[in-house]
Amino acid sequence: MAEQLHWFLSHSVPVEQRFAPFKTAHFVYMIAGVIIITGLAIFINKSNQYRADLVIRCLAVSLFVFYFLRAYMFYRYYANFHFLDLVPLHLCIISGFVLPVTVFMKNKLMWNLSYSVLMPGALVAIITPENTLNFYHAYGWMPMVFFVWHLLVVAIPVMQVASGELVPDIKEFPKVLMILCGYALFVYIMNKQLNTNYLYLNGAARGTVLEVFQDWLGNPGYIIPMALLVFLVCFMMFVPWYLKGKKTK
Repeated sequence: MAEQLHWFLSHSVPVEQRFAPFKTAHFVYMIAGVIIITGLAIFINKSNQYRADLVIRCLAVSLFVFYFLRAYMFYRYYANFHFLDLVPLHLCIISGFVLPVTVFMKNKLMWNLSYSVLMPGALVAIITPENTLNFYHAYGWMPMVFFVWHLLVVAIPVMQVASGELVPDIKEFPKVLMILCGYALFVYIMNKQLNTNYLYLNGAARGTVLEVFQDWLGNPGYIIPMALLVFLVCFMMFVPWYLKGKKTK
């Protein structure tokens, strides 16, 4: 019965009810996300360490579980489904594995990686979502899964900072950059072998700033400003904490 609802099926959704960037539904998702993440950060900041750890770990585990729910939904209801869609190589998807490990291991390098790479990457995805959402109901399963997933990827590092457990350290930036470059090279090679587009290294994501870069510089020329932008964003994530540390000293 559920398959007859346009909440699931894209081809049955009237055009005026579909998701569109910077329209009502998009702003609803973003505003709700800001409210929820702010509320969680305040709650964590006011909680004792045990309660803060418990909430953060529960959300990290839920992100891991959510990956399998998302995989099933893609398999069941995504018209153009392919099993390669489930391979966790996109940054936001691999977050479902990296963040739970980070939260439980309490590794400083992984903390800084989650904060400076995964979190801003998810924020960019929230602000400039892919055009693939445009074929689904504005409040249907695809946009809902997309925004809940990315909001969790943002919320967990924010809560770690709010709890005082994570203090971004600019000394970790070179290591973070090396890991990111090595990972990007690995994914680029995988894309060429599998004819995929993980990390959007084989073509710009439609409806994003990468598409503008590709219009200017072509493919693969757009990767150059993309890499520079990633470098700048990651570096700027550390700058406020570095300045705060210098001021304190």
